[in-house]
Amino acid sequence: MNRSRIFKIILFLLYLAAVAWLCFGSFKPSPKIPRSFMGYPIDKVIHFLMFLPFPVLGALAFDFRSWWHALSISTLMGNIIAFSFEHLQGRITKIRVTDPSDLNANFLGITVGIMIAVIIGLLARKK
Repeated sequence: MNRSRIFKIILFLLYLAAVAWLCFGSFKPSPKIPRSFMGYPIDKVIHFLMFLPFPVLGALAFDFRSWWHALSISTLMGNIIAFSFEHLQGRITKIRVTDPSDLNANFLGITVGIMIAVIIGLLARKK
């Protein structure tokens, strides 16, 4: 395994650790953080942004047959992890709850991440 592949796997694992920390961590509300962003609740925006890079980082981390295959596998993994994290929040933490709208924001982040990856892939193919 070359250094580039090892770096991509480590980056992906660090990303997963950061997402887990954000999902299961205990944070005190700060008066400096706005309650909404462009009319959307800030916690939904955070969930969206947490999972936005998942498809690309997952596809880069693992060496599948093709970029499209890697993207589809990482997307499936992302959806499973998003569902699992959201479900476990209400089960193993005392201050977090399982919220279907958080799960929707997670899935939306993954979906937009897929679209961005596809656009980048198509543009790279033209060059």
